[in-house]
Amino acid sequence: MIAPTLAGLRAEGRPFVGALFIGLMIEQGRARVIEYNCRFGDPEIQPVLFGLQAPIVPHLHAAARGDLAAGGVLPGMPAATVVIAAAGYPGKTVSGAAIRGLAAAAALPDLKVFHAGTRHSADEGWVTAGGRVIGVCARGPDLRAAIARAYEGCALIEVVGGQHRRDIGARALALA
Repeated sequence: MIAPTLAGLRAEGRPFVGALFIGLMIEQGRARVIEYNCRFGDPEIQPVLFGLQAPIVPHLHAAARGDLAAGGVLPGMPAATVVIAAAGYPGKTVSGAAIRGLAAAAALPDLKVFHAGTRHSADEGWVTAGGRVIGVCARGPDLRAAIARAYEGCALIEVVGGQHRRDIGARALALA
């Protein structure tokens, strides 16, 4: 699905340079594209960027100039992101719910906490302000270790009424 997409863009005179995430829905062994995504702040790109072992800025600069070498940026360490969402997500979400434990999670080695739907004030501290509240991203020597570290970080973060999936990476691990 990626090769035809890139070939189609080239044929239209718009070669793609960047990070492209193609969201798939897989049913009964058939894949359907549900979204194309190239935003650098989304949970899909966080593990890619956090897993890199080389600086990204020279590659971004080369891409902006149109002279990124073929093959692009080589991957680094395996990484995974678990999103903690506000109560009610994906429907109407609760704003203003307290968030605790961010510093404890961020102190874990090979883990980054990405803010998405958060707000901070001197009076309240960190509170929810959107659907997908926090991305807990971890890297490790293999995918299993990265996922385990991400869930370890999630266990340290309390979002009042918050929720997160508990099957991140399960299919990939089952195939490994």
